[in-house]
Amino acid sequence: MNIREFKECVEFNIKHGIYHSVLGLGAPGIGKSEVIKQIGEKYGYKVIDLRLAQMSEVEIGGLIYPNEDHTKTRWLSPEVLPDEERDGPNTILLLDEITSCSKRVQVAAYQLILDRRVGQYTLPSGTFVVGLGNREDDDGVYIKLAGPLADRFEIHFIDVDFTTWKNDYAIPFEIHPYVVRYLTFKPAALHTQKADPDSLIFATPRSWERVSDILKYDSNVSDPVILNKIAGNIGMAEAAQFVKFVQTNKRLVNADDFLEGKTAPPKDPSEVVMLANALAEKVDFLRSVDSPKELDRKQRKLAERVVSAMFELGSPEYTIIGLKNLLSINRSVVKKIFLECDDRKAEKFIADNAYMLGLDSIN
Repeated sequence: MNIREFKECVEFNIKHGIYHSVLGLGAPGIGKSEVIKQIGEKYGYKVIDLRLAQMSEVEIGGLIYPNEDHTKTRWLSPEVLPDEERDGPNTILLLDEITSCSKRVQVAAYQLILDRRVGQYTLPSGTFVVGLGNREDDDGVYIKLAGPLADRFEIHFIDVDFTTWKNDYAIPFEIHPYVVRYLTFKPAALHTQKADPDSLIFATPRSWERVSDILKYDSNVSDPVILNKIAGNIGMAEAAQFVKFVQTNKRLVNADDFLEGKTAPPKDPSEVVMLANALAEKVDFLRSVDSPKELDRKQRKLAERVVSAMFELGSPEYTIIGLKNLLSINRSVVKKIFLECDDRKAEKFIADNAYMLGLDSIN
């Protein structure tokens, strides 16, 4: 599943009051912790983030001490665990790095997950438990969960998905356009971790966010300092390709100029694909509507112009790529715009290529 689907699974429990523990396993840097924080903000839950790899079993299980007459033992509960008086009635206990902590810490967490208590401490009734970790093949510290512990979780394996990252995170959170355009051109660069102990630097959604932050302060990628900082986040090989792309991209046909008829389509195939992507980005607002009737006059005019521009890219294969990009934004709305366009040539092309466009029918 992708990160959005994992988020929806956690939200399902919160919306329906299901207190089963959920475990999400995926590569580092793909936004697992971030989506839990977003859920907390959305539903008004305080997120208590415990990095288990940095903790000891005492910090989870508490400390045993004798009572006053030394006849029985008592427990000092860890202060880091949810406290209803301090944290409020609704909390999410995030047990992060659960597959990277020691067996002793996993055992200490076991009773907390199984019985929602440890020693004399009991989790507040309004606490949801979410575990996060890496998979064995994610090239990180991995300590396999004991069977009984794993059995107490609803487990989801989370994969890196560029489209989800772009639509649900990059665009809403204003990741720098250079980053979005490069990864649209090369989605595989979103996460480049390899099972190589010598590869300490690799690209992840988290490291691309850091690159975006750098570019917001200084987007001159020809500056050696900026190049070195980018390389320090995603690796020199990827940084070199990114910088070359940005430098080339500045010479690309501008989407606005193309829409206004000021320039012809580029000759280079990769540049045509980038232009098609840029054209589709111009109507990303279609994502938030259910019908063309919700568009104002300016938006409707732009959407129709972008559709017609896809037929001016110089080749049917590029037109299909462009139209597929539009359909991926909002299939039902874009299809209705197709149907309502007055260009008979465009209508015939769409009808003849309905299968290639993933449409059962244009009618």
